[in-house]
Formats: sequence, structure tokens, C-alpha cells
Amino acid sequence: MRTHVISLRLLSVFLLSFMLTLAACGQSSNSQGSGSTPAAQPTPTPALDAYGTPIAIPKTAPQRIVSLAPSISEILGALHLEKRVVGVDAFTNYPAALAGLKKVSSSSGFNVEAIVALKPDLVLSSGGLSKKYDTQLSQLGLQVVDLPSPNISQTLDQIALIGRLTHTENVAESLVTQMRQQIAQIQSEVKGTPAIKTLLEVDDSTPGKPYVFGGGSFGDEMASYANVANIFHNNTTNGGYPQVTDESVIAANPQYIILTEDPLYGGQPSVVYKRANWGGIEAVKSHHVYHLNSDIMQRPGPRIVQGLRCLAQVVHPDKFSGALPDYCTASV
Repeated sequence: MRTHVISLRLLSVFLLSFMLTLAACGQSSNSQGSGSTPAAQPTPTPALDAYGTPIAIPKTAPQRIVSLAPSISEILGALHLEKRVVGVDAFTNYPAALAGLKKVSSSSGFNVEAIVALKPDLVLSSGGLSKKYDTQLSQLGLQVVDLPSPNISQTLDQIALIGRLTHTENVAESLVTQMRQQIAQIQSEVKGTPAIKTLLEVDDSTPGKPYVFGGGSFGDEMASYANVANIFHNNTTNGGYPQVTDESVIAANPQYIILTEDPLYGGQPSVVYKRANWGGIEAVKSHHVYHLNSDIMQRPGPRIVQGLRCLAQVVHPDKFSGALPDYCTASV
């Protein structure tokens, strides 16, 4: 059971590597010469879904929304759409108002009958997590939008897009502006600091062969924003989520070790201190092994700013006032 649960969690993380750039709406000038016919305005370039298909924006605001991904649920919550969401996936655990809604999936997959029974006018998914079911749901007459797996900057674009899909553009625009400001502030706090060598571990379900954030991954980009030197930045295998060896970690000798997996599945610093042959690693010797909230470190939603803040403060504590925020180590 433990292996099966871990594989599902890793699936959602690995899908982050398939980054399809969301096309921004085109902007055009509205100038015209004196006495001339107004120039035809170019059609805005539509955003694309996870399959490269243009996304149609509903003409009226959806009133019954089903979320098939926890990151989508968090975005809907941040847009204050709790009362319009009628169903969520099994891994949605935040915000609380959505976590208690009807679950339309389980460890074995999505329940099409349960989704249809909720009579949604919009079904949202991310990164192809529901690929097996998207066509089936569409053929049953439901509007399904499966969004691309985003990196950090694309997450902001995706929040704005969901604002358009749900007709909450102003709320989304305000949220994105606030997040951009927070990210810029964190970057300014760590500017000029040394980029300390750090291991960013995703999962250690296979002893001696942990999965890590590699080059091109969501976590690697977060490390860059936090001025942290990811020791596996140059390893882009497995879509940016390589499975490495203990020997490679020991050879890299990180100064910090950050665990991003749920403590129930191995993300416990106490376990790291007991790993065979890890005692000589600088991070272990100096007791710089930390666990950070899995959801804010692995989930591309509104709380990425919290994850970035936590990572930056753990590695560069002298640049931040006050204690590490509680959300950094929380389980939800």
C-alpha cells in the first residue's frame, strides 16, 4: 500500500516536468489614420491545454465546478470560488472548505459516474493527470479543461487563466500581482548571498536511490529563485526528477538537505541521520537537514510563494527576521 500511494504522489510531481508554455492573450494597437478604415484587430492567441488544444472560455460563469487536481483546488479556493466547487480529487486537502467536498477519485483512478452525477458545467484538471478520462468526460457532454503542468512563472499565468475560465478575472489579477511582489521581495532578500549547495529530495521510497529535484524541474527553479545551488541541477534525466544514488549524494557533499516528501512516506530528518554512510556529509555533520511542507514545495498553486519563502529562509536564515513560519513544516 505504501508503495502504491507513493507512486501516485510521484506521478503528480513528475508530470511537472512536461512544461507547455501558456500563450498570453495578444495585444494590439487601436490606432487608425485620419479618414481611413479602422485596421482589423488581430484575434487574441488562445491559451492551450495540456494537449496543445486551444481553450474555449465559457460565455457565462460556471456554477458547478469539479477539480481533478489538488493544485487546481487551491487556485479555486484562492479565487474565493468555494461555493461553486461541487467535487474534488482524492488528494485535495486544502483549503478546508474544499477538502470536505465529494471526492471523485481514489487510489485506483477517477470515478466518471461520480463526476457526471455532480452535473458540472466545468471540469478542471492539470498536467494530464486525468488523461485517461478526459475524452470520456468530454464525450458525455462535459466541458473539460486539462491545463499544462506549469513552472513557477507559468503558475501565475495559469491562475490568471482560471480567473478567465471562471469569470473572476479581477480577483485573479489581484492575486497574481500580489504573488509577483512577494516573489520579488524574497529574491531581493537573498540577493548577493552565496548559493549554498543543497540536496532537494522528492522521495526515498527506494533505499539508497532517492528521487530528487533535477535540472528543469519545478523545485530546481524554486532553488534558483531562492539563491540555492541544487546539487543535481545538471541532471535532467527522468524529466528533471532523476533517481540518483547515495554515492552521488555523498560525492556532492551538500551543505543543506531539504526533504519535500510527506513524513509519512520518508520525509523525516531523523531518518536521514541514520542513513548508511551519510554521516560524513556536511549537511548531516552540521545538522542542516530539514523537512518542508510537501504541498507548498511540490504543488504549483497559490502557496508556491510560501514554499519559496521557506526554502530561502532555511538556507539563508540571517536574511530573514523572525522564526521560520509554521506553514513551512505543516502537513497541510
